[in-house]
Amino acid sequence: MNKNSVVGIYIRVSTEEQKDGFSLEAQKDTLLRYAEQNNFDVYDVYDDGGFSGKDFNRPNVQRMFKDLQKNKIDTILVWKVDRLSRNNTDVLNLIDNFLRTKNKRILVSTGDIDSSTTTGYMFISLLSTFARYERETLVDRVKSGMEKRAEQGEWNGGRILGYDNINKKLVINPDEAKIVKKIFELRAENWGYKKIANYLNHRGKKTKNKNLFKLESVKTIVNNEMYTGKSAWGKQRDWSTKRRAGVANPITSEGLHKAIIDIDLWNKVKQVNSLQKETYSSNRNFNGNFFLSGVLKCPRCGASTVMNKVKKRNGEGYHLYYMCQAYHSAGKAACNSNLIKKEWIEEKILEIINVIIGDERIIADVLDKLQTPGSSKDDELLNDLQIMNLEFENLSKRQGELDEAYFANKLKAENYNRLVENVNTKLNDIDLKIKAIEKEMALNKPIEITPAIIREAFENFTKAFEVADDEDKKLLIRSLIKEIYVTDDRKKLKNISFWFFDTNDLPANDEWRTLP
Repeated sequence: MNKNSVVGIYIRVSTEEQKDGFSLEAQKDTLLRYAEQNNFDVYDVYDDGGFSGKDFNRPNVQRMFKDLQKNKIDTILVWKVDRLSRNNTDVLNLIDNFLRTKNKRILVSTGDIDSSTTTGYMFISLLSTFARYERETLVDRVKSGMEKRAEQGEWNGGRILGYDNINKKLVINPDEAKIVKKIFELRAENWGYKKIANYLNHRGKKTKNKNLFKLESVKTIVNNEMYTGKSAWGKQRDWSTKRRAGVANPITSEGLHKAIIDIDLWNKVKQVNSLQKETYSSNRNFNGNFFLSGVLKCPRCGASTVMNKVKKRNGEGYHLYYMCQAYHSAGKAACNSNLIKKEWIEEKILEIINVIIGDERIIADVLDKLQTPGSSKDDELLNDLQIMNLEFENLSKRQGELDEAYFANKLKAENYNRLVENVNTKLNDIDLKIKAIEKEMALNKPIEITPAIIREAFENFTKAFEVADDEDKKLLIRSLIKEIYVTDDRKKLKNISFWFFDTNDLPANDEWRTLP
């Protein structure tokens, strides 16, 4: 690349680095001077001040990548490579999988490092590795500091209902503390999580984030020992990378904050939690086969539905229903239960599916929709392929001409190497594009579909459904149906949305209309 490069200046300073005296303005001024000295055109300055460099999950780096994609810039200009990312894998993947294929680059002003050169690529690889090492070392230091703070009873940050975080110390919020205490008192009286959430929501109470209370938010509160004045930290460590494998024994100590509930109330609630857990575990052996979960919607709010069972009056067995998931999570403040009889709705849906697989008119409709003419996209791909093949052929000829000139001593070695390297880079780039186009064309190649194939698919669906386990039944249903709605009184089927029909209603013919 030459002096006419169009650069995007990228600057970043994390919140912690700002405290240590790093300056966004200093980076910006340095890079603008560098661009001016090298006669670069500056398209824009992308500023991610306050964001960590652990990955590319930052608004302005993403905006810069979009501008690269649109060819608005051809060079990323940074002060140091760790401003772009502290993850060497991210940086090298950016260079290898995008910048090189588009004839673009990264320029690091400190050291005049250019990713498009072999030496520059090597240095960026090394510097990125060092940056990642520094970040991991920093993370380890932070964890050690947090462990020490937890052992001393100090708060490690975050938001918790009942307290305000003031200068890294927990201070009781009187109004929120009343809510927390009420939750514990109701739980001590054997109230369930959902019942408590419903009670709070109807009285206009909100979580710390000003949301409705849900089953899980209540459960989290009544299992949090922090409310007794204890300091507990580290139950889930390295959650972002290890998920549940990161579970660890928390560090528990006497906290420096005041308690909201006394130890007697905590112990009562703890006993209730333990008893409910045992009861819940003993009832888990009944899961039922609710294969319409996810596709059957609440007729009032449109939320998905979940399993509900009500014990029969004689104590033998259960009445089974689909219930609104919003109500299940947050109670009547979110919606009503809107129970739909399991046996009725499942029987009706299977009856309709049987009509589908046995009706030649339905098969003909599906066949007609599948056998649509080729799109203009196919023509575009074919045109692109022809252009790429022609360009590849011309470059191959150019490569041969350079070889002849060199061996005839008409071209100096240094010029030959430079020109051949440029041709080879373009050949490799075009070859990759040709393979990508051919792959996409192969995927778009139409399959000859006959009524017999569709009929066999439907028949196989029925056979598979008969022997499928609970999870596979759900998958089979979802392969056919998008959504199911019943009428407001939940006694009639309102409409079904199928994947292979354009409308959101049942197909318009007399046989279908008799089914609901």
